[in-house]
Amino acid sequence: MFRRCHLLVAVLLAAACGSRTGREEARAPQEESVAASGSLDATAEAAPEGGAGTEPEAEGDAAAAEDPVIDVPAPPRRVVIQATGDYLLHTRVHNSARFHAAVDADPDIAATEGYSYLIYRVKPVLAHGDLNLFNLETPLATERNQQSGDPPMLDGPPIAAVSLARAGFHVASIANNHAYDQDLEGVVETRQAAQDAGLLVVGGGANGDEARAPIFVERNGIKIGILAFTETVNRTTLVERTSGTVPQVAIWRGDADLETIRSIRRQCDLLIVFFHWGGEFDMVPNRFQRQTAADLCGEGVDLVVGTHSHTLEEVRRLEGPDEAACVVAYSLGNFLSNQGLKYRVGWENPDPDRAQGIPYTRDAAMLRVTYEEDPEGRLQLASLEAVPLWTENNWLDRFGVENFENDIWVAPLFASMADPERERYDALYEERLGEIKKALGEDVTIVEE
Repeated sequence: MFRRCHLLVAVLLAAACGSRTGREEARAPQEESVAASGSLDATAEAAPEGGAGTEPEAEGDAAAAEDPVIDVPAPPRRVVIQATGDYLLHTRVHNSARFHAAVDADPDIAATEGYSYLIYRVKPVLAHGDLNLFNLETPLATERNQQSGDPPMLDGPPIAAVSLARAGFHVASIANNHAYDQDLEGVVETRQAAQDAGLLVVGGGANGDEARAPIFVERNGIKIGILAFTETVNRTTLVERTSGTVPQVAIWRGDADLETIRSIRRQCDLLIVFFHWGGEFDMVPNRFQRQTAADLCGEGVDLVVGTHSHTLEEVRRLEGPDEAACVVAYSLGNFLSNQGLKYRVGWENPDPDRAQGIPYTRDAAMLRVTYEEDPEGRLQLASLEAVPLWTENNWLDRFGVENFENDIWVAPLFASMADPERERYDALYEERLGEIKKALGEDVTIVEE
């Protein structure tokens, strides 16, 4: 009786341990002793003939009291953090959403007014992350300023935030140069729209304190802190550096913000910093980015998520305090936009400096950073990977098409190539994959999904 119970307990413990999510780790052998089971058999066989079977339950109970407790070690803590770049709702992107809201049968596309159509192909990639982050570079607010101009004014509906949350995103940064496009009130409305959709928001708020406040998230027993900053904003006349009572985004203040980071780092296991910085359409980080990245890593930041250039820039493993790894993604490009619409593989763009023709603005990546606990209980960088993304845009197909409609969407590069018209994508696939690998650098391993 006891032997069966003993075996059943062991089976249940093994099943419970194996059902935990995450990668299986090598574990020390179980402390369960074969000799202990053998001694029970020996005791039963050596019992006096007259007493064998007279009080089997009492004998089993005594043996159970002497059996050692099985100590099953908890699996190491592990967390997968994913991040991508700028979510930009240009006019033609809006047009694509509205068109598909009316014609697609998918109820989720209709329920989100077509905005799910733009991004749903990335859902399988987002499913790999315990925490997924992006830069919300379009205010989701009342349109006070028409979407036009140079630089353009951007705006979008709150339902767009719902599509992002349903796709699998968790955290949005609103610290970027377009944050004030719909005036100061637009900052508060954008934050509220994202929060109502279930997203956590960092980098902007109703006042200075809210804009600079960290958010904390716990995943798999790991406490993660997140902050966000921008180097500049487009509408500088709205900046209130000396007042904490008006809506703001967190514009970088140098040493003052480094001091904040130093304090926040002591309150969490991992610290992530969004940074909207550098030059638009640059392919390499500038001196300010490199120096600031070194400063952030020196304060113990574990992951820097850079945006703003609309292009991919290198991802580097730098060194933080106590030889800890600090991952810096200088720019993760555009997650979704209408930029690069004139590009087609093999086509010579006569004006390559314009956003409409640069193919690199359609390259993107979902950065995947995995941390695991070592035997001493310290979180260590376990892997650094990226899924290449590509934005499809049919603008060049409009010639000779009656009632042409914009069709814009983002997908994993490998998935976007799995198309019935495969032959049209072969050259594009090879070209863009090579460019994405080169841009991200050798520290990153490319994965399909």
